[in-house]
Amino acid sequence: MPVLIHALAQSQPIPGDARASAGIMKGRTGYTPTAADRKGLVIRFAAGSLNPLEVTMAPKQRTQTATGETRDPHAPTGVDLDAVEIKVTIRADQEGLAERVLALDGDAAEERIIYFYDTPDLALFDAGVVLRARLVKGDDDDSTVKFRPVGAGDIPEEWRKTKGFKLEADCVGDQVVCSASITVPQQRDEIDEVAAGKRPIGKLFSKEQERFFGELHKNPVDVDRLNVLGPIRVLRWKLEPEGFPHALTVEEWRLPDGDDLVEVSIKTAPEAAQGAREAFDQYLRALGLDPEGAQQTKTRTALKYFARASRPAKSSQQDD
Repeated sequence: MPVLIHALAQSQPIPGDARASAGIMKGRTGYTPTAADRKGLVIRFAAGSLNPLEVTMAPKQRTQTATGETRDPHAPTGVDLDAVEIKVTIRADQEGLAERVLALDGDAAEERIIYFYDTPDLALFDAGVVLRARLVKGDDDDSTVKFRPVGAGDIPEEWRKTKGFKLEADCVGDQVVCSASITVPQQRDEIDEVAAGKRPIGKLFSKEQERFFGELHKNPVDVDRLNVLGPIRVLRWKLEPEGFPHALTVEEWRLPDGDDLVEVSIKTAPEAAQGAREAFDQYLRALGLDPEGAQQTKTRTALKYFARASRPAKSSQQDD
């Protein structure tokens, strides 16, 4: 039964001996996050650096380059990142407006079903780890192991050459968080079999994904004993709005209780992130949408819903 290694991503490279001792381990289960894990660390990019721990993008702190261009000194720069994704979760009271002004057609959407795997109290997610599987209509299903946050320069070079690896930064409001992930395809029905309890969760993750855990994490977790959180039905659109220089991705996550979560996002090169974010803000405001969005990301909101649903109901005596 596969056991993956879990821990908060480290700010410094893990020494070779520590990596060896943090290999795949069996027979140890459970994880209690430390106080540091629960602080919700974010990453700040130092000027010109891609090995950050914390980022706050400050629109008004701009400098002029030798070519006359202006840029934010805290914006992520360099070639290590694959992309910066700028995300806004639409406020609940503006979801209907967003669907109208963006002319979203359900028949034209790409359909997905998403599952996450975590402890009942979301210990993995709170410590910056995401285990996810996706059913994709008309395309390969897949599973993903993601660490968030990470120091971009702390990822060994070999992983950057691995098929399915991504090193990206997510910009939500004034925070930019760097993430590293590996995604592998799944055979049809494998994810459904896990959801039905007919197949262990650990079977969804490849040897490379297990090794990825072993190099970056400590404190093992028996993946097969995690909760299956889902399903989340997702509708996804790729739009090219007239007069806006970026392709727009819209995702609508539908929870079993009927609630919807709508996220809009764009992707850009790291060196263009600041200008792209400002253009994105202006575009959303022109549509009547609040670029600050909701206070929580769609993933956190969805996971909290399923975590609550998976907890045993309190007795009537306890509720009194």
